[in-house]
Amino acid sequence: MNFKWMILFVLTMLLFLGCSKKEEIESKNMEQIYKEDGIPVNVVEMQPQEYSVELPFTATLSGLRQSAATAMIGGRIEKVHVEVGDYVKKDQVMFEFPEDAPAGQLTQATSAFDLANSTYQRMQNLYEKGGISKQDLDGVETQYKVAEANLDAVMQMLKVRAPIDGYVITINVRETDGVHGEDVLAVVSQTKQMKARILTTEDEVSQIKKGQKATVIWNDVLLNGEVTEVAMAMDFATRAFGVDLVFDNPDNLCKAGVIGDIRIQTYKNKNALLVPRKNVMNDENGSFVYVVLDGKAKKQFVVSGHDNGDLEIIKGLKTGDIVIVKGHNMVHENSKVNVVK
Repeated sequence: MNFKWMILFVLTMLLFLGCSKKEEIESKNMEQIYKEDGIPVNVVEMQPQEYSVELPFTATLSGLRQSAATAMIGGRIEKVHVEVGDYVKKDQVMFEFPEDAPAGQLTQATSAFDLANSTYQRMQNLYEKGGISKQDLDGVETQYKVAEANLDAVMQMLKVRAPIDGYVITINVRETDGVHGEDVLAVVSQTKQMKARILTTEDEVSQIKKGQKATVIWNDVLLNGEVTEVAMAMDFATRAFGVDLVFDNPDNLCKAGVIGDIRIQTYKNKNALLVPRKNVMNDENGSFVYVVLDGKAKKQFVVSGHDNGDLEIIKGLKTGDIVIVKGHNMVHENSKVNVVK
């Protein structure tokens, strides 16, 4: 039995030594190939590119100007003159209450106006004939104007008008619905331009300036805009700095109230030299990349600027330099390289 185990052990050792020898030969062969032909690498020739840095945010979009049409009295809605999507002009009648609505007091206001109007007309005739003084006529005219204003106020309560020019984006009531005073009946918005307000950190707000370009995307709709205002002080309630933006929405494709993905362009360089961050290494002397010079890898120390995944190289490289982007971890100073396409 011992003899058989000894034979098995010897065979195993011979097999192991054979494999090790084979690996050693293969290793030497690869080292020899690299020495003779060079270490295979992929390279990129430095050419100027457009480069930008953007900060991402999300925010709710609304019309640049937006206002609510509210009920001034409580009661029943008798007529609704608009639909969602309609364009209205300022002071256009949108809703009506019944003329006999108790809270409206239309009958009293109308009677008072009719009396003041007839009195004023009569006094004007007397004044023209010299029957009363100018002071007396002025007093009657004042009473007439007060009655006219009161009647107009009652009519505004009974006929709810559009607060601004714009599109009707929401309607909260239907005919015959009962409402209370100050209830919002509809919202009118000017959506040719959209606005948004974002909250930023100290680091972010230091990069944002009025006039910087911005974009917002909602439901595949892309709108272009800019920063219109940057807060000068922190809001202690939110512990953030408010930033306001405005976006053009010429075709009204973006709806008010939606949440959009906003990007603010904080930096742009039309002629930047870029290197992927993973290709920039460091040693005791600083940051460097490997470039190919006369068929060999050479350390080229660089200074980087902005970083968005690609590093903007502001010093150390020039147009036409050949930078190793694959195989850079296998080379060292003066390694012979084989550029593989």
